[in-house]
Amino acid sequence: MRLFDGIALETKLPAIVLIEMDEVTLDLYRRELCRSFEVLAFNHLDGVLDVIVSRDVQAVIIEPEIASGQGWQLINTLAAAFPDHPLSVIVCTTRDKRNEQIPESVIRYLTKPVLPKVLKETALEVIKGK
Repeated sequence: MRLFDGIALETKLPAIVLIEMDEVTLDLYRRELCRSFEVLAFNHLDGVLDVIVSRDVQAVIIEPEIASGQGWQLINTLAAAFPDHPLSVIVCTTRDKRNEQIPESVIRYLTKPVLPKVLKETALEVIKGK
């Protein structure tokens, strides 16, 4: 859904949730992703789960280090909340934890810096692979 002069318009673009704590990075990624997706962007975790439950979200792109690492808890909560139809999770983070055990629901693990175009191509690839 996009707003135009205060009126909500439905779009046919697939919806994705973008969770990024850095405002500049959030804006940079959102601008590129909006070309192919309906982007529901957050710089905090409040209300994220409610939006995911109420919308037909195709993927979640998350910086799991948000809120002192609580993004990892959200990833596990999403996996538990949708056991029969798991959400595709793309981690886009400053910390490389690929050598540690990461949740199975993480489809792609990107270590920043990640170009916005690369993030968009990754999201398109993940959604097409569903």
